[in-house]
Amino acid sequence: MKDLSGKNAVITGGGSGIGRGMALAFADAGMNVVIADVELSAAGAVQAEVEKLGVRGLAIETDVTKADSVEALAEAAYRELGAVHLLCNNAGVVTFGTIDQLTRADWSWVLAVNLHGVIHGLQAFIPRMKEQPGEKHVVNTASTAGMWPHPALAPYVASKYAVVGLSETLRMEGTGYGLSASALCAGNTKTKIVTSARNRLPEFGGPETTDEPAVEEAIQDGMEPEEVGRIVRQGVIDDLEYIWTHPDIRELADARLDAVRSSLDEAQKRNA
Repeated sequence: MKDLSGKNAVITGGGSGIGRGMALAFADAGMNVVIADVELSAAGAVQAEVEKLGVRGLAIETDVTKADSVEALAEAAYRELGAVHLLCNNAGVVTFGTIDQLTRADWSWVLAVNLHGVIHGLQAFIPRMKEQPGEKHVVNTASTAGMWPHPALAPYVASKYAVVGLSETLRMEGTGYGLSASALCAGNTKTKIVTSARNRLPEFGGPETTDEPAVEEAIQDGMEPEEVGRIVRQGVIDDLEYIWTHPDIRELADARLDAVRSSLDEAQKRNA
């Protein structure tokens, strides 16, 4: 999607972090932006920032774990703007603990936001976008954790692996109706995701205070979300299947591919 000016974007989790960074980057390119977030006040603050860039902004309270809430978001976006050219399924949370320590509620919460939140976005928007003429694009926020594992982050890793697969499948399916898709494989970024349990709903155990000082310190050394937003914007323009923010992690990717190739070599030897 080369020309962004005058088009419309919807971003979930748009009230802070990478979502806010994307909202500002796309608004700066002339796109109207719908900022969806479970925290309406945060979405409203980003709306004001977007409108200062001379485009239209809409703040809509949205709980991506609820299909009805995301459906209402899609209805509002199309009612107010008439079309959605770019959908960014970005809302995300994290919990910490080794697999033997995690509860069912931990798993349910992370998968409800990170995986089912993306699914709800696709179910609500893709049928509408499919009928819409012209180019369309979807960006699903995965992570480097969607390509290789991290200890003590199993639910997050599992959800992001799934998001990568969803994005790859959508990219294949969308060719028939002018829609493309990207998986955002973001590395360390300065966001509030470590404190995401502040919005954990009662059905998933309720709000929690997370104490992970080492992780928080590392995140504070991460990339600025505004820079991530600009990288994503260029990735959409260039129609990249995977949008990487940190190319210095190439060694990890190469190591994973080498392990896959080695296993396949062993399989071929067995079948020779």
